Amino acid sequence: MAIEQIKKIRDVEEQADQIRRKSKEEARTIAIDAEKEAAILLEQAEQEADTIYKQILAEGENRAKVAYDEIIDRAKAECEEISSHADKNIESTVSIIVGRVVR
Repeated sequence: MAIEQIKKIRDVEEQADQIRRKSKEEARTIAIDAEKEAAILLEQAEQEADTIYKQILAEGENRAKVAYDEIIDRAKAECEEISSHADKNIESTVSIIVGRVVR
């Protein structure tokens, strides 16, 4: 009977070893799968961040262009106004000079 019990103990120990090996292998597989999934999620996050960055950059460029165009338009209007006043002043200046030269 002692031999039978020893065999049973050995069988149980062998089963326990198999369970431990299987558990370790499953743990390795889970860890590898988790690393792969983490890498995929990281890549997706990087792509999403890049897309958002490009959108924000494009919006900023559009706002800057609108502001630039507004500044240019205002400057053109000011230049036209100055030029208009200058034309009027030229006429009166020419009249004054002609009047003095003729005298």
